[in-house]
Amino acid sequence: GYIDKYIGDAIMALFDRSPDDAVQTSVEMLATLREYNEGRLRAGYEPIRIGVGVNTGMMMLGTLGEDDRMEGSVISDAVNIAARLEGLTKLYRTPLLVSEATFEKLTPERFQMRLIDKVAVKGKAEPVLIHEVLDAEAPEGRDARLATLDAFNSGWALYQNQQFERAKTQFQTCLDQAPGDTVAELYIERCESLLSNGWDAEMWDGINHMHTK
Repeated sequence: GYIDKYIGDAIMALFDRSPDDAVQTSVEMLATLREYNEGRLRAGYEPIRIGVGVNTGMMMLGTLGEDDRMEGSVISDAVNIAARLEGLTKLYRTPLLVSEATFEKLTPERFQMRLIDKVAVKGKAEPVLIHEVLDAEAPEGRDARLATLDAFNSGWALYQNQQFERAKTQFQTCLDQAPGDTVAELYIERCESLLSNGWDAEMWDGINHMHTK
């Protein structure tokens, strides 16, 4: 892959051969960052956190701008979704998210992953399924999430079917065995909010609409 541009504190990179390259690069970046943060912690500094979003799709590559300010770049719906995924890492407090379009094109079983949500994305009529790449976590966190994967999947299915009390129990099992599972913690909060405030069963679609504005 290669860096397309810097956007403030963000890096936009393109991978033209395989989504595997993009995800593997992200995993290695995050592993390197963990090592760097160990030194920061020893020196008394706060660790640095980053979020990475990966999407796959058709793009238009060309020269953009005007006479006095031109650059080579890509534009497409696929680029916009990647940017949305990067933003969602803050909501789920997890470092690496990929879209369903990327998930479907990855080499099977190369990466450890779990489906965590379907999200309404600004400018898209259909919701986007998003997956968390567990390889991006420290080994102990990854292994704990893998050990509770069945409970998490069960909780997600129950949540989608409006069985929030049972879903909360499954997610609590995940959190008990993997205390750092921020996604399970988020779903517990969602279930508690729905059980306390109620919901419209006929309108329920299980989609996170928080980022459509």
